[in-house]
Amino acid sequence: MKRRFALKASSLAAIGLTASINGGCSKNIFRFNHGVASGDPSSDQVILWTRVTPEQPGPIKVILEVSSSSDFNNIAFTKSLKTSSLSDYTVKYDLSIKDIFQSGETFYYRFKAGAAISESGKTKTLALNITKVKIGVFSCSNFPAGFFNAYQAAAEKNDLDLWLHLGDYLYEYPMGGYATSNAKKLGRVPSPLHEIITLADYRERHAQYKLDHGSKALHRNAPMIAVWDDHEFSNDTWKKGAENHSIDGSEGDFYARRSAAIKAYHEWMPIREQQNKRKIFREFKIGKLIQLLMLDTRQYERDKQIQPKDYLSDSGFNQASFYSDLNSLDRKLLGKEQLAWIEEKMTAEDFKWTVMGQQVLMTKLKFPDLSKMLKKEDVPTFLKPYLKFLGLGIPSNLDAWDGYPAERNKFYRLMQKLNKNFISLAGDTHNSWVANLTNDEGTKVGIELGAPSVTSPGITDVLKIDKKGFVEEIVDINPELDWMDPSQRGYLSLDFSEDELIATFNFIKELEKIDPSISSAHGFKVQQDKLHINKINV
Repeated sequence: MKRRFALKASSLAAIGLTASINGGCSKNIFRFNHGVASGDPSSDQVILWTRVTPEQPGPIKVILEVSSSSDFNNIAFTKSLKTSSLSDYTVKYDLSIKDIFQSGETFYYRFKAGAAISESGKTKTLALNITKVKIGVFSCSNFPAGFFNAYQAAAEKNDLDLWLHLGDYLYEYPMGGYATSNAKKLGRVPSPLHEIITLADYRERHAQYKLDHGSKALHRNAPMIAVWDDHEFSNDTWKKGAENHSIDGSEGDFYARRSAAIKAYHEWMPIREQQNKRKIFREFKIGKLIQLLMLDTRQYERDKQIQPKDYLSDSGFNQASFYSDLNSLDRKLLGKEQLAWIEEKMTAEDFKWTVMGQQVLMTKLKFPDLSKMLKKEDVPTFLKPYLKFLGLGIPSNLDAWDGYPAERNKFYRLMQKLNKNFISLAGDTHNSWVANLTNDEGTKVGIELGAPSVTSPGITDVLKIDKKGFVEEIVDINPELDWMDPSQRGYLSLDFSEDELIATFNFIKELEKIDPSISSAHGFKVQQDKLHINKINV
């Protein structure tokens, strides 16, 4: 008994040594290497986040401090929190501003562990009486492809009320995989080196991305609202699998991989978690100005993508079978539950603007015949199997809404039923888009603004084609498309007022070194009443 008691006492003592501020004799050392972040603001709440890096494992006590001033001379709120390896030493606290700040008031926050103090973050809730708001929109931030200068540029402008990330916040690929050709030269080799599959892998990759200079700058500057896309899991994820998950069992069970990815995402992102961890579609009310619905078109109910190659036989391409399957009324992208949720939320209140933040393009889009634009020796290996389909007039991206036309029609009918003109914000493509969205009868139902990537390569980065000629032809053959840019990285900023929206595509100058300079910007004015789009100088 004495020996057991001694062992127990010894264990308790060890825990005491690793707890950060439980006593002055603590031997553990802590760092806040990954900065701070805030997210999911409402009119009276916002998530505050950080991650502690200890030298020794064990539970850690962390103090949150909130202040009305950046110098923290006036501490308005403190909270003692705990973290451990169970949450990868991340800390998340859902702060209620009741009796502390006014709705929409800017405030500052920081964390302490032992002798360590994090950098401070700036954030706010969403004001109830707001009539103007500026939102940044980002997507597709691939660490080995370059520095996150788009984040840094937005942080240095210091004019965003909040920012959205529409997915592909990180990528799962190994060194030697997608967009890693310059990784060693840039000092941005993915960590771990292999493709991420396990919980430890996803945590390590999230940690690496949060070390980027620009990422830390934007996260500490304004609150974030995010949804995941496929690369937070694996390429072309759907509800039961992914293109980049091996079906031979060598990468284990897909559901286990998906669960690991979701757990790491919730740990490392300033997102308010729901009871069902797979569910991230949620509503944000920005006063009476904007109803923002963040959707999940990726993994919640999505059916498997159709592959044109599966309809090839010795006699050619079976178009009848392809279109029969493509147009099936049973194919889901949002699914019944999410569609019902959208109707419920949009019926409850009226707003000046209705905005959908989601992952993939709604625009009906067909590519020009790229084989006529490329020299034979310049056709990349990945494209060769698809060249035979380019002259058939089928949609260019069946991973987008074009691969789920019946579901898109259901969504459009719902918008018409509710008498809502809406704005779709999309990521995923790495390119910039402005389009009018129309139903099958040709009636306009909304507009779409497709955000450029932060770093991931665009069309003309991958294909040796003439940019001007490609843009002219793709706009010409797609009636919904007003404008696009296939070659520049950056972010989209949205200045909303009650009557109009100014949408600006901000393109950065540099990827291969830290330089947040903006090289060019393209602006569009959108009228609130009919969502009419005009190109403007900015």
